[in-house]
Amino acid sequence: MRAYLSLRRRGDFAHVQRRGKRRVGTAFVAVMTDGRDVSRVGITVAKTVGNAVVRNRLRRRVKAILDRSAFGGPPFRDMILIARPGAGELAFDAIAGELARLLG
Repeated sequence: MRAYLSLRRRGDFAHVQRRGKRRVGTAFVAVMTDGRDVSRVGITVAKTVGNAVVRNRLRRRVKAILDRSAFGGPPFRDMILIARPGAGELAFDAIAGELARLLG
């Protein structure tokens, strides 16, 4: 079971986009705000990243990396991860390094 929930509603995404602080990396942009009692994550992968296979593989890899990290614990945050073009070609370790740097 995941230690975080998914952002699902458009209003939740909009709230994080308006109030959040951005951290920009080479493959991802992370927008984060303070959460309530549990961390929530929204992952956005546009068609510019690749076809459906590439986008879904990238999404699964990001979820696996977040599962291994201590992201779900305190301090609780709401976060949107936006994949940038070229993120689909990165190796798993490169994605993990990028996310570790963005999450600090």
